[in-house]
Amino acid sequence: IRNYGVWVGRPTRFIAQSAHQDHTTPHINLFLRDGSEDADGFDREIQAAINVKSTQADTRLVFWFIRDFAHHPFVHHLADLDPGFHRIKPHSDNDDGDEEEDEVFNSYHARSYHHRYNQPHHPTLPGLDYLRTTPQLLDLEAGRLLPHDIPGNDNDMLDELEPILKDAIHRRATAYVFGSAFGGSGGCGIHDVHMNQGSRKTYEDAVHKDGGMVFRFEDGRWEAVFLAFASQVVPTDYRG
Repeated sequence: IRNYGVWVGRPTRFIAQSAHQDHTTPHINLFLRDGSEDADGFDREIQAAINVKSTQADTRLVFWFIRDFAHHPFVHHLADLDPGFHRIKPHSDNDDGDEEEDEVFNSYHARSYHHRYNQPHHPTLPGLDYLRTTPQLLDLEAGRLLPHDIPGNDNDMLDELEPILKDAIHRRATAYVFGSAFGGSGGCGIHDVHMNQGSRKTYEDAVHKDGGMVFRFEDGRWEAVFLAFASQVVPTDYRG
């Protein structure tokens, strides 16, 4: 999983693609501001591309929403992070090539943006792992299998995610989005905001490199959203 890390910022808006708008590979695009500027000196929006449908035969996603995440010790790693993208050190030997890929990513952003993209890997920040983080991040059996967008209430991915994101924006939460950072002439952001192991061989897998979203509220409350594709299988080995 190239350029793996966590992007810290303030969520400001989102665009949710319905089945009518995109029935093949829809996303919810959540936009963050992290205080950085583009090459012209304007405040920059970071895009978090969140999958809400799989391209596999079973198109559903597994959805976990943890309303009280403050009790989990993982939040102590996040509380003092500055806004911006923080690369997370590769965990195992199956991450060959990450350093070279990171250098390409950082070189582009060092030229294009006034921000700290050439920072080294964070020395202590661990990656997310749905299966290996201790204490356990989530109860696998508690995940809800949800389609993308169907008639009715409280029965699909859009029904579940939209209220969470609206609340985070309204309450001026800080978002910690884990995944794979990308950049280009059209902007930059983060994707693979879901479990990144147990996939078919055509997709990249890795341990301690799962995606997800954690929200910190001004009243001290923490929430977490974790996602996986129905086609992903567990358990996984050290290669994911």
